[in-house]
Amino acid sequence: MSKLFYKKSTAIAVITALLILVLLVCMLLVTLMQMSSLNQRAERLEELIAEAREQETITQELAEYLKTDDYVRKWAEEHGRIKGDDITWLEKNGL
Repeated sequence: MSKLFYKKSTAIAVITALLILVLLVCMLLVTLMQMSSLNQRAERLEELIAEAREQETITQELAEYLKTDDYVRKWAEEHGRIKGDDITWLEKNGL
């Protein structure tokens, strides 16, 4: 071991190589930690996209229901436009 560092230039080269190796290992660890964080974010985004698609389906179904005669009749009853037993209005308006 004493002959390894006999020359000053050899010692500098070995220390430089060790420092570069440590730097590369640190960079690798940081990259792996960032990948883990990015993977978690990607999973969360996929969950949010799935929830948005489900919500879109529910919204479309609601929009279709709002176009039905049944909804119009229920709305009119709830807002006092007709009474539940007002059959003549229902027949006259095709409900």
